[in-house]
Amino acid sequence: MKLGLICGNDHRERILEKFEALGIEIYRQADVYVVQEGLQDGFLPCIVFHPDHLEDLTLLLQTVSSKASSTKIVGMKQEEFHVLPHADILYFEAQDAVVFCHTKNDVYRMKEKLFRLEERLPGEQFIKVSRSFIVHIDTVEKIIPWFNRRLLLTFEGSKKEVEVSKNYVKSFKAFLGMR
Repeated sequence: MKLGLICGNDHRERILEKFEALGIEIYRQADVYVVQEGLQDGFLPCIVFHPDHLEDLTLLLQTVSSKASSTKIVGMKQEEFHVLPHADILYFEAQDAVVFCHTKNDVYRMKEKLFRLEERLPGEQFIKVSRSFIVHIDTVEKIIPWFNRRLLLTFEGSKKEVEVSKNYVKSFKAFLGMR
């Protein structure tokens, strides 16, 4: 089950820390939303919480956490399956009908299509930057203005680069809170 979070910014970090401790990932497109009281209009089904009762929310989510989505992806390299933690992933790339997962040092073939990965990956960490790429934002080191209103992304500890296409620049900047 995919969980989404709708709350005020003043409570967001504290709630995300609790979710992380429980191994729960947050998605933009979710099956169920955890919503701060007063903000629930339009978010059904949802679990409504009051900021003064976060411990009650934590207890409820502990029962869900064992069923929460995995923080790992399985990729294939040289006819072997490898379990890849999200933290190791730089980006996913679609080439023709095949999707590849890029880490700092390796490339793995994925069984899933890019749009399925986009649905499955946590929306707080991964963002689509073109028709062919989904980037793990936590691994981006630099954002460089590029030709024709595009952006170039570089990654920590890697020489790999990904271009944000001009059709995705606006949503990418909004995702990061940039102008």
